[in-house]
Amino acid sequence: MQVNYEALIDETKNKMMKWQEINEQNMWELYSNKDGYIVYTKKNPENGITMNRTQTEIARTPDQILDLIGDVNKRPMYDEKVETAHVVEQIDANTRLVYVRMKAPIPFMSSRDLIMVQKVYKQNDGIIIVCAKSIIHQKTPPIPKIERAEMHLSGWIIIPQPNQMTKIIAIQCFDPRGDVPQSVTNQYAKLQSDMMKAAVKFIALNYK
Repeated sequence: MQVNYEALIDETKNKMMKWQEINEQNMWELYSNKDGYIVYTKKNPENGITMNRTQTEIARTPDQILDLIGDVNKRPMYDEKVETAHVVEQIDANTRLVYVRMKAPIPFMSSRDLIMVQKVYKQNDGIIIVCAKSIIHQKTPPIPKIERAEMHLSGWIIIPQPNQMTKIIAIQCFDPRGDVPQSVTNQYAKLQSDMMKAAVKFIALNYK
């Protein structure tokens, strides 16, 4: 049966845009506010898995930010937790299937990998959204000794500001699957903010 990746990722993007708002209904809890990075956590209302939301601003254009974070091939350039990343299949100009393999978070623990559909949305108001979600792909089956994780939701929301700054919001709901110590699971909010800091640092140094 042909999978409708377009409908799947559009539904995921709509959920993300609804959940990203900081309001009473969404019940985000402040995790940390330090060095210009604000991190919130909450439980995904659909599965109870912890979601993370990280926000900051940078003096670069939305297109410069998209050039880095929208290209999965560049992920290992700034994210030291990623071992390899590449495009598996190009669906259309804005939609692709991507593969990401992450290094083991601690010794004696399996690496994790993901196969996801990713789409870039450019809105008329200048906001750019990059959204991704795990899929099952027959041409990319699980690899022995590597745990196939599940990304219920991963996205970047890139919002131009009137002061020549750009606000960046990253949201993630990640299930590592397999046997994971609670000490590692508790670090996912920090790991997401670390990834955003690394991306922002890379953009500041390499995009003028």
